[in-house]
Amino acid sequence: MKDITKKLSFLLLGFALMSSLFSCENDDPVADPSNIVVEDITGDWWVIALEPDGETPAYGGDYVQFSTYATAANNTNFWLDDNDLWMELKAKVSLDPSTLTFSSVPDTEELYTGETVTITNGKFTKNSFTTPGSNTVVDEIQFEAEFSWDPGTVYVFKGYERTGKVADDNPHY
Repeated sequence: MKDITKKLSFLLLGFALMSSLFSCENDDPVADPSNIVVEDITGDWWVIALEPDGETPAYGGDYVQFSTYATAANNTNFWLDDNDLWMELKAKVSLDPSTLTFSSVPDTEELYTGETVTITNGKFTKNSFTTPGSNTVVDEIQFEAEFSWDPGTVYVFKGYERTGKVADDNPHY
């Protein structure tokens, strides 16, 4: 019995030693979310596409959930993505972190349709919107987009940060 206990002790000690040798801290700066360059603007948003007048819903649409997230390069570029829900908009845009404004280069590739889009006059405004459901103060997003499938028409997109609260989900214009 003493022999089995001794062998088991050595086995457990060996396993503990091997585990400590092979565990290591991840030094990848991108894996650490606190090092994401565009962290202040990443998240989900309720956004509506409006006609050029900035008031009339485009094609009778309503709010859809957009996402903004960092590119793999972890620089001031980020993805603006409607999750293929409405206007089929997924494009890379560039953020000026000091002013929280953004735009794309003209005729940026739009990944859902294979067409192009030009995004201008983009802006995030901190703590400027009160949600209608829960009265939570959140950030706003606004930008304009001209798509190659409708040249000459500049759509206005307006929205606000998603809270995740049931009272705020699936808003209507």
